[in-house]
Amino acid sequence: MSELLLEIGTEEIPAGFIPKALAAMEGLLAKMLSDARLAPGKIKAMGNPRRLVLHVESLSGSQPDEVRTVTGPPKRAAFDASGNPTKAAEGFAKGQGVRVEDLKVIETDKGEYISATVEEKGLQATAVLSELLPRFILSIPFPKSMRWADREIRFARPIHWILAVFGGEVVHFELDGIKSGELTRGHRFLSPGVFRVKDFDAYIHQTRDNFTIVDPEVRHEMVRRQVEQAAASINAKALPDEGLLEEISFLVEYPVAVLGNFDREFLMLPKEVLVNSMREHQRYFALTDLHGALMPNFITISNTKAEDMDVVRAGNERVLRARLSDAGYFYEHDLKKPLSGRVDDLKKVVFQIKLGTTYEKVTRVVKLAEYAAGLLYKNEKITKDASRAAYLCKADLVTGMVYEFPNLQGIMGGEYARKTGENEEVSKAISEHYYPRFSGDSVPSTPAGTCVSIADKIDTIAGIFSIGKAPTGSEDPYGLRRSALGIIAMIYAGGFRISLKSLISQAVSLLSLTPRPPGEGQGVRVLKENKAAKTEAAPAAALHAAILDFFRQRVSGQLTVEGYAYDTTDSVLATHFDDILDVRERVMAISEFRKSGDFTAFIAAFKRVANIIPEGFRESLDEGLLSEPAEKDLYYHYKEIRDEVFSHIEGGRYGLALARIAGIRPFVDRFFEDVMVMDKDVRVKNNRLALMGLLAGMFLNIADIRKIVV
Repeated sequence: MSELLLEIGTEEIPAGFIPKALAAMEGLLAKMLSDARLAPGKIKAMGNPRRLVLHVESLSGSQPDEVRTVTGPPKRAAFDASGNPTKAAEGFAKGQGVRVEDLKVIETDKGEYISATVEEKGLQATAVLSELLPRFILSIPFPKSMRWADREIRFARPIHWILAVFGGEVVHFELDGIKSGELTRGHRFLSPGVFRVKDFDAYIHQTRDNFTIVDPEVRHEMVRRQVEQAAASINAKALPDEGLLEEISFLVEYPVAVLGNFDREFLMLPKEVLVNSMREHQRYFALTDLHGALMPNFITISNTKAEDMDVVRAGNERVLRARLSDAGYFYEHDLKKPLSGRVDDLKKVVFQIKLGTTYEKVTRVVKLAEYAAGLLYKNEKITKDASRAAYLCKADLVTGMVYEFPNLQGIMGGEYARKTGENEEVSKAISEHYYPRFSGDSVPSTPAGTCVSIADKIDTIAGIFSIGKAPTGSEDPYGLRRSALGIIAMIYAGGFRISLKSLISQAVSLLSLTPRPPGEGQGVRVLKENKAAKTEAAPAAALHAAILDFFRQRVSGQLTVEGYAYDTTDSVLATHFDDILDVRERVMAISEFRKSGDFTAFIAAFKRVANIIPEGFRESLDEGLLSEPAEKDLYYHYKEIRDEVFSHIEGGRYGLALARIAGIRPFVDRFFEDVMVMDKDVRVKNNRLALMGLLAGMFLNIADIRKIVV
């Protein structure tokens, strides 16, 4: 067993490409080596902008010999009527390198076939790797690969060198004119020369000595430590930003922290503007004092250690000063016009080509926010604030600041609203109406913000569904799954009893209606892109059902993420689905009930109840037709618990309802032991089925137990 070291030297690969490539490289090489019968030990992928590296701690020096059976043509094609081999048999034997007389006849599922036993001597690992590694390199996945200059191969960036060493020796191969070897390079500027590598330990030390840190975890920690030390030197703290820390660790080969300053007068700008200017455009860490107030300082990470770092500092300060000056100009210019005065400008901003302008969207969101406030809070002040916030929530899209810094939309809207006289509830609702923006993000902190956020998201979902652009597979360009999950998160966080069907109906009804032929009623305009590229109309009911099912899938996924068993969630969602908070409570009740020792017996008994009822059965029970003691006892105990069970269900006390239903299981078991449900007398049979229907009606108000696996 020997170690394998592979390094692919390139021009600077974009930081966003590297983490996913490294993650894919480990699994890809492990599979290729295993398929090649070279048993790999631990594999670790590393890299920085100019190199992708793989280290295999141990690898077989050669393939094991292999004896395998190869199936050939059918016996009837391999031998003629006299039993002599045909050309098919001779060709097969020649192809496998065996004699015709060594062929055997084997029995398969498809009949008799001939086969050959082939002995294959294992190759040396170096020979296998020489053929395998070029294929591996070209298989590394990137978001975008290209051909560069006169090169034939496609890669994220041009490849300049390849280091491939196995057991201290070079693995020789050539990739588009680039020959593998044992040479690598240091930092582009600090140590551009080449040096020879024999093993991984030497490689790690030599590359570090030549100012390039290969291991991203080491670089990540270096950046973190340097930022903390630089901040501490002026009694400051860097704003926590793991995303920026991760990105920077893949932007540099050799991180060097630089502490800079900017004019204190810029602190008059909103904190979000300053932080955004530093982070998004310059990749700087913003600093606060020990009380959390923003300081006129920043930390940048340089990719080189210059002789005079003051020159580097001054250059970064100059660039940031220009950036903040622009931000200051936009801020002052935007404040010259109140936010409300910008709403009409949204008539010139297209929301979606088939759904009209952002102004038209705002008019729908206003009505939906008012509707949501009525459902959730029933408070006149909240409704008024939600309506006003909804009217203003998109106005910052036409400001200079948001044009320059798109990810400040909403945030600047709230700031401008506050500065131009809107009350705090309205201003905060505008700031937060995009929340939650991703899984685990905060939900809006105000009632008005919650209403506007729900309204904005449900309008987008309904609108995009109405034009036939519902998410498919991994494609979700409008972020509808994220919007639906955001609505679900807000409902769960607020403990809201809201009818999802009503909310969807309201959103659908506010979309443009298309006149339909007499007798067909009104339908929501649904544009479907088909081969004929025609516009079709679909009834509102179909659109409503599609959106409701979309939410059902999102709720199912969310509950699964929370740790609830899939079949539990599936059993609840198979029944009524409208109040998603109620759905969650039923899932929680069944999950808790599953922990009881009687659960398996309960499910088995009541599955028999549910499964025996024919689909569409609607007969009523006639107490006078009950004759067997077991069925009389069962009906008696059903009546005894019925009102209590339905009272618990109506009150959302599903655990108590399930426990009460479970109490009559012995009588259900006895019924099936003593009573023939499918009696020859149709009236008796239907009456017994009606009794089963009464029992099923209790638990079907909670879940379809037939879908639970035990």
